Amino acid sequence: MIFNTASQVTSPPSPQVPSEVYDVIVVGAGPGGATCAWKCAEQHDLRVLLLDRAAQMPRYKPCGGGIPASLARDVPGISEAIAEFSDLTVTKLRHSWRGKDAALAALETTDGSPAAVWMVQRPRFDSYLAGRAVQAGAVLRTGVKISEVLSDADGVTVTSAAGEAFRGRVVVGADGAKGVVGTRAGLRLQKRYGIAREIEIPFAAPDGGLWHPKLEPGAAYLDYGTVPNGYAWIFPKRNCLSVGAGLLLPSEPSPAAEKNLGQVLKEAILTLLASVGLSYPLDSEADAPKLWAHPIPYWTGSEPLATPDGRALLVGDAAGVVQPLFGEGIQYAVRSGYLAAQCIAAGTVARDYTSGIRDFFAAEFDAAARISKIFHRAPLLSYRLAVKNPAGTRLIGRIMAGETSMAHMERRVYERLHVPRALRPK
Repeated sequence: MIFNTASQVTSPPSPQVPSEVYDVIVVGAGPGGATCAWKCAEQHDLRVLLLDRAAQMPRYKPCGGGIPASLARDVPGISEAIAEFSDLTVTKLRHSWRGKDAALAALETTDGSPAAVWMVQRPRFDSYLAGRAVQAGAVLRTGVKISEVLSDADGVTVTSAAGEAFRGRVVVGADGAKGVVGTRAGLRLQKRYGIAREIEIPFAAPDGGLWHPKLEPGAAYLDYGTVPNGYAWIFPKRNCLSVGAGLLLPSEPSPAAEKNLGQVLKEAILTLLASVGLSYPLDSEADAPKLWAHPIPYWTGSEPLATPDGRALLVGDAAGVVQPLFGEGIQYAVRSGYLAAQCIAAGTVARDYTSGIRDFFAAEFDAAARISKIFHRAPLLSYRLAVKNPAGTRLIGRIMAGETSMAHMERRVYERLHVPRALRPK
């Protein structure tokens, strides 16, 4: 069986004959792919090949980098990565409306203690996870750009743009929102996504401190109203700030519309920075850090995430497991990679993987999507009645701690906005 090759414009070089057959080939060494490779090798003693298109690890990845503490409870060993590579811990959110009307509130667990969101720098975090995979026995190859995926009765052949072929029993697509594996395998062909712009602003804290002197220690900053169907953010890291803006789109934009949206996102970044007394010359300085653009995959909930023969499956952004309200993806990428490893080891990819992802995420993501629609239909009213209320941030803290759910938040939103029960989703 040949997966989808319709998008192939030119023929790749003739593939070399694979010298070794792996149990699992993972394409993409981000959190989802690296976790899958790590757990396949460590817990299940599988022969794993981990491929990444970057020339070397670590490599830069634009990302807010927030991970809720609850992930450590659900994925064995991940707390070690957090302990080693989390730069700072966020326990507060500072909300604002178009840079004004700000409100600072604490993220709290049910007993009133701080709810932690760990902030990581993706180059270091991803490299650590890939390193754990290698320590467990996986083979890591960098500088490999995949161009083709072919399945047959005995396994899968993955071919690089340079013509190098790799042979495995299963291939895992962890290659991002616009990944090659999903396209070639016929998975998520109708995917939709949002867009984001992000910069990393370096700073030197006085007296060896960790927090930017103009920002509230322990706080992440969220600004609403400047971006339709989205928000802007400042996430603190050690010696740098991740500053960005993003939005989810109902359909894929034209190139002209995407360019216009890019300008909207850029202005939102500048508005948020100005609101806290910061500025950044995005265009005027030659040595200014790059303004990155990247897609945000859109959860649909109904698409299969594995092929009928179980030879190919998707994790992380490639699978669209990004929470629709916050745009949060790292923890779900790790969780999907962990589930993928379990299904691969059990030989139940075709039967259990897609349903397992839905069991894990569908209720939460669907509720988050409905909350997002309510917020973006009446953003200013929602901000004043719900977001600005400290109880809303406390509720987010309990969600981040794994103590309550998005479905519970959805009910609270309906109550707060006085939505009649007859109009609420069943």
